[in-house]
Amino acid sequence: MSVIHGNWCVEDIRKVIQSLDEKTGLNGASVPIYLYKSLGKGNTLGSYCPGSGKDKWWRSFSFSLAYFNDDNFRDLAAIDVIRHEYAHFVVDELDLKDVFEDNEDHGIAWKTVCGLLDTDQDGYYRWWRFRSTTEEGLCKAIMSEDIPSVDIIKQLERWGNDLPSLRTRKYYEKELVKKYSRVRVFSANDRVNHSKFGQGLVLDTMPDINKQRLLVKFDSGEIRFVQNRQVYKVVNGHVKKPVSKAR
Repeated sequence: MSVIHGNWCVEDIRKVIQSLDEKTGLNGASVPIYLYKSLGKGNTLGSYCPGSGKDKWWRSFSFSLAYFNDDNFRDLAAIDVIRHEYAHFVVDELDLKDVFEDNEDHGIAWKTVCGLLDTDQDGYYRWWRFRSTTEEGLCKAIMSEDIPSVDIIKQLERWGNDLPSLRTRKYYEKELVKKYSRVRVFSANDRVNHSKFGQGLVLDTMPDINKQRLLVKFDSGEIRFVQNRQVYKVVNGHVKKPVSKAR
């Protein structure tokens, strides 16, 4: 799929949702999708209907042709709208309002999902955010190649409800590399050595301000959370101990 500009159809939208499903492991593409000449008072871009209570059969996505068929409406903006509504679906599908004890439609549950799917958490169309679109960037966004796979429930269980957005994580990771030597910034599947617990394998990481949290499965079988400053990388069987740039 290349640039569409004002010619979106149901299957185009479903393709974007299918690519999001591949990242979340959910099945939003099975939810009916409707296109209307306009939504709300004419200024609504899209909506998600969660159905009634636990009855999931009446769920649906709706999008406005007044925007999606407008040549001046950027394709990346359309994808952002689709992700916005998909985030509502995720909240509904995973019952995240209960998890976060949040009854707001655009509350912390929805904003957390938006953050993980690299979606505007304000939910307003601001055309200047999408004016520098490239064909390559558009194709990546359509296939969700710009966001990592995420098991949202597992992330919440692992790191707690205060999950940083994808953009915040990328910023923290850049700052960590500036502050520490690269061999003190870790990725999943890195081998590490801890002075007390010995060697182990990094299962997952979470960047934070001035530190990186690691989930490590040690060779003893014990699984622990540690900070990056507490371990060193093991490369080809040798423990790397660089001089830290931390001040």
